[in-house]
Amino acid sequence: MILGLLISAAVAAFGLMVALGLIGHPIDAQLVSPYGWSILLIGLALMVFFAYNLYRRARRRRRSV
Repeated sequence: MILGLLISAAVAAFGLMVALGLIGHPIDAQLVSPYGWSILLIGLALMVFFAYNLYRRARRRRRSV
């Protein structure tokens, strides 16, 4: 679960760098930033998913103790 959070954070950071134009170059005169924003949103959605699952798992363990 923690590994998923870390990978998601890396994907989100990569997407942010692409969206801001720090990484990548225009392909056939198209802007790269829309692709970067979509990568950023995917990374953030995965982070929320893994964080929620981690929270749910920890909460379940506290109830059973």
